[in-house]
Amino acid sequence: MIANKYKVVEKINEGVFGIVFKAENIRTKEMVAIKFENKLNEIKSLKNEAKIYQYLGKLNGFPQIKYFGTIDTFNYLVLDLLGNSLINTITYYEKLSLKTTLILGICIISRLQCLHNKCLLHRDIKPANFVFGKEKDTNNLYLIDFGFAKRFDYNGKHIEKNNIRQIIGSMNYVSLNIHNYFEPSRRDDIESCIFVILTMLIGKLDWFYKTNIDEIKLLKKNITTNIYIPSFIQNMLYHVRTLAFDETPDYEYLIHLMKNEFDMNCFENDGKFEWNYTI
Repeated sequence: MIANKYKVVEKINEGVFGIVFKAENIRTKEMVAIKFENKLNEIKSLKNEAKIYQYLGKLNGFPQIKYFGTIDTFNYLVLDLLGNSLINTITYYEKLSLKTTLILGICIISRLQCLHNKCLLHRDIKPANFVFGKEKDTNNLYLIDFGFAKRFDYNGKHIEKNNIRQIIGSMNYVSLNIHNYFEPSRRDDIESCIFVILTMLIGKLDWFYKTNIDEIKLLKKNITTNIYIPSFIQNMLYHVRTLAFDETPDYEYLIHLMKNEFDMNCFENDGKFEWNYTI
């Protein structure tokens, strides 16, 4: 029993920095998610994550915080219980239809725009951190996990461009700038989003499961010249890779590229996963 009202039901997920459980509020019968973090670990991010959820408030596409506390050697965070993750959906279907990819891609860029408007970087964009809602909310896509999140603007002053000692984020989805050990900024969040969109569309990317970092970096660099990559993806990558460190991405342009691709194609049910949602 957590906080005298949350009864743990089952484990949902486990990662390097913590464990997530499904739990029931015994008073309201509401199902929630509880994320635990060992206070003895060197990297403790849950308290910062709780502050970010609180700061984001009731923005659409972000789960609501319900409680933050400590029990024994653990910090814990209680959040809305969400549904299936995007990575599970991609894994199950291997790849999604163009129609579904474009609709979800627009949602993904919109979520980042909302986050960046709050002067926050995510810094760990990957399919596992986009999750669908439950029941009547299954058509809503949420952005989660702000353990690596950081402010990029303080009172109108953008953070300085510095070097980092190690790669921040998930290797398969980090940008070229992160491979070059530059401090992440908005452009890098967006480039990671483009890799997520591309994964939905074509499945495993060329550098997945590669172990040599230089090889991964080279494959990412050359992806814009790959004839199998759709032109709208190439245009999106060209835009973000020409941005300055402190420059604001043109979110509306990126969304326009996907909407234009949507309008130019006649879609039929091809047997792949189709998200029942309209732009």
